[in-house]
Amino acid sequence: MDLQQEQQQWWARWQEGRIGFHLPEVNPLLIRHVHALATETHPNETSCILVPLCGKSKDLIWLQSYFHQVIGVELVPQAVKAFFEENQITPTHSLRDPFATYQHGNLALLQGDIFQMSSKHLEDQPIRTVFDRASLIALPNELRKNYVALLRSLVSPNTKLLLVTLAYEDGVISGPPHSVPENEIFDLFAFATNIELLEKQDILPESPNFQKAGLRWAYEAVYLITFP
Repeated sequence: MDLQQEQQQWWARWQEGRIGFHLPEVNPLLIRHVHALATETHPNETSCILVPLCGKSKDLIWLQSYFHQVIGVELVPQAVKAFFEENQITPTHSLRDPFATYQHGNLALLQGDIFQMSSKHLEDQPIRTVFDRASLIALPNELRKNYVALLRSLVSPNTKLLLVTLAYEDGVISGPPHSVPENEIFDLFAFATNIELLEKQDILPESPNFQKAGLRWAYEAVYLITFP
């Protein structure tokens, strides 16, 4: 599947309301591990966190109290509209070609294709931290390397990535969400100065759809990855 087909699939999911990946509350894994994103290496710089493929996540609101600047990126306009409506926020609107940009306080939400993003869209805000809860696992195998390369081009040295992934038995179901096992994480981020597994938990007991599909195992994992 190429990038255009992948994007069309996500547009369709939002239009049809097939957004089971969306959490109606702040991600508990983020709450539990946000302290790992402390940027001791740059204590005097304004902290800015990037949240790729953010959808209408409540995480964006929660992160505003932890970082001086929060930048979310989302492809689907419907998701962006829903985010502001559900949180009763009226943002200002501008254009950072090719992104429609919505600003409210220290939150900027860029609507558009993240693969067209470059450092010019950050307006001199050095990215020191990234939170990826559903981006890497949303992408098929052939796009994941491109996504990691994009992140590497956007962030500053010593940036920390808090990455939440999913892995499950091969050959039973097809994503998204896609299975990204530990060995693939280490391959994709082989350039990193550090990869630390913070948490790994069995999610099969609380995943009726996975059980119905016949999966025998599935787990969620949280990694802290430091960029060079």
